[in-house]
Amino acid sequence: MKYHAADPVTISRILNLVRPEFRNVASRDELKHRLARLGYGIRDTRRSRMLTTAPHGIEIAPIPASFNTF
Repeated sequence: MKYHAADPVTISRILNLVRPEFRNVASRDELKHRLARLGYGIRDTRRSRMLTTAPHGIEIAPIPASFNTF
């Protein structure tokens, strides 16, 4: 799916919601499980790692570099 720009306030709130999950994980699999509980996922693309919705895989936003632990 293609990344479509969305409301910056909404994206900021979503990133604030998932930020703790990126900080407190020991492995990439654990991160995927934690994000899935919140209804999100991650996908590596040519551009960067993207935060996606879990059920449909729609790209929400690029994951900031400060989040990348793996």
